[in-house]
Amino acid sequence: MLTVTGAGPATAGFDYREAAYRTYMYSDASHQVQVGQIDPECGFHYVQYHLSGTYTQFQVDEFVGYCTQYGWEPL
Repeated sequence: MLTVTGAGPATAGFDYREAAYRTYMYSDASHQVQVGQIDPECGFHYVQYHLSGTYTQFQVDEFVGYCTQYGWEPL
């Protein structure tokens, strides 16, 4: 009789690491007046984003780090 044991679910041992960005929203293409901002929040196996202010199509993204299953990874 052959018995096979595994390490658990297919995700066992999987290291989670996702890039996270802060996004700045501006009133127009000149990027002179900031009207909103989207900030990342690192959770267990996810990055959630929160908007404060006004969402516009005039945006600039800033890389802020990596979210891991242990929290923020230092840059």
